[in-house]
Amino acid sequence: MNKETNVDVPRALFAGVAAGTAYLAAMWADNKLSRHKFNDIKLVGQVFTTKSPFWQIQGLVGHYSFSGVMGLVYASQAYKRLPGPGWLRGLIFLQIENSTLYLLAPLMDPHHAGVKSGQVPPVWKWKSFWGQVVRHLAFGVTLGALYKEKD
Repeated sequence: MNKETNVDVPRALFAGVAAGTAYLAAMWADNKLSRHKFNDIKLVGQVFTTKSPFWQIQGLVGHYSFSGVMGLVYASQAYKRLPGPGWLRGLIFLQIENSTLYLLAPLMDPHHAGVKSGQVPPVWKWKSFWGQVVRHLAFGVTLGALYKEKD
């Protein structure tokens, strides 16, 4: 526990990584149920290249690193500031993050190696947006449900 911020760092990292796994499970289910095959590991991993195995490694490392960072940011900045039970706080936090980062999609799409090669659908499309909403819902609810400060 960081005494200056009252953040339980191991718990925040665990909650973030578990939430990142919930995101990937929601992605898998969404891809099975929809015709829009949007893969976050490809989105993160194929920013610069579509060469194997580099993009898979970069995608997993990037996804789980970002998940851990989001757990820490949630614990230090949002946990005490957002209303409601933990699951709702996490949901609100991740939808704010999703909405904020989504605005970068029009800048990213023309330069993203995976989008340019056709392996990743364009991000700046309604189908991609709604898929991200569902996946971030899974991430946020899991993060908020798992992270609690010790009393």
